[in-house]
This record gives sequence, structure tokens and C-alpha cells, in this order.
Amino acid sequence: MGQYSENVVITRHPNAGSATANYSAVQTNTALVSAPGAGISIYLTDVVISANAAGYVTLEEDTASAQTVIVQRLNFADDGGCSITFSQPIKLTAAKDLGVTSITTDDFSVTVCYYTE
Repeated sequence: MGQYSENVVITRHPNAGSATANYSAVQTNTALVSAPGAGISIYLTDVVISANAAGYVTLEEDTASAQTVIVQRLNFADDGGCSITFSQPIKLTAAKDLGVTSITTDDFSVTVCYYTE
């Protein structure tokens, strides 16, 4: 090793996870990450979405009852996409799932990275 070297250690959260789904039809309140146990929240850190058809996608918590939009209306042109890394994770309400809804976008994929705590 040279005179100037540095050891880099990357620490991953012990409860880190990711989820990926490919959809061929419009989705409404579709769970992407299941709700963790009581008192535990999902912290959303990264989102990647690619769309084959124009339309928009939202991410929401609590797909079962009182849907709350957490990432509002990402608009896509044909063959559009986005990659988002949040500077601060988005904390969902404890014991609520993370889901997706699309409007007119009927051929798209979503990948999310998160941790629970």
C-alpha cells in the first residue's frame, strides 16, 4: 500500500432490506413492503422506478385502509424513470406497510431500499 491509504468500512443497517416488483397493469394501493411488527417503522431510503408507458406513480403507506401518500406523483413519459436517494430517510407510521399506486402507467417496475427500526 502507498504512503497515503485509508481503510473504508461500509456498515449496513442490521435491519436493511429491499423490495422489487414488476407490474404489467395499473396498480391501486398495492403493498410493496409488508407492515413490520407493532412499534416498528419502515424508513424509506432509496427508490428506483422505470416506466414503459406514460403516466404517474405514487408511493403510500397503509394500503389497507387510510392511504397516506409519502412520495407524491412521479410523472413519467414513455420509457421514463427515476432514481431517488433521500438525504434523510422517510419514516412511515409504525406498523404500516409501503405500497404503490399508478395512474395510466401499466408497465413499470419499482425497487425500494429501506430499513426497519
